[in-house]
Amino acid sequence: MEPVPRPTPAALPRESERAQRDARVRAMVEGHFDPVWRALKRLGVPEGSVDDAAQQVFLIASRRLDEIEPRGERPYLLGIALRVAADARRALLRRREVPMGDAFEMAAEPGPRLEDLLDEKQALGLLSAHLARLPDEMREAFVLFELEELSAPEVADLLGVPVGTVASRVRRARDSIREHLGRKRGPS
Repeated sequence: MEPVPRPTPAALPRESERAQRDARVRAMVEGHFDPVWRALKRLGVPEGSVDDAAQQVFLIASRRLDEIEPRGERPYLLGIALRVAADARRALLRRREVPMGDAFEMAAEPGPRLEDLLDEKQALGLLSAHLARLPDEMREAFVLFELEELSAPEVADLLGVPVGTVASRVRRARDSIREHLGRKRGPS
């Protein structure tokens, strides 16, 4: 049996740096996985691909960890999610098969009333369907500002547009959604 080599003094700082990087990546995943996953889904990534896309976001972030400012992880991750979602949408257009919508699943344990769950599911379905029809630039601004609650300057920085453009896109998306939902409800 060969003796286990002892780490050289020069190798110890690298191991410490690696442990710090691993801890930072772990903290990013634990703290930001849910918003990244939601953003990807809302940005048009198909249901069956959202988990893979989220992993891709964190893989890219782990490679670019030195570029991410402490406490600036969420906007940075959502910026990566924008690009990953755009790639996923382009890939979906190239595919021939059509993804099926997910089935409504009922929880076995008691919870909210079935009617309330159904109403909520239908409302989310209407919103998701309309978000999918919005132009990408309007959908991205709306999702980041309204649903992920980033500030207008953060959204502008991520999208590479002026703050006024973000405000305009969000306003147009809101108007479009209101109009669409008004048509679905019919006259009162």
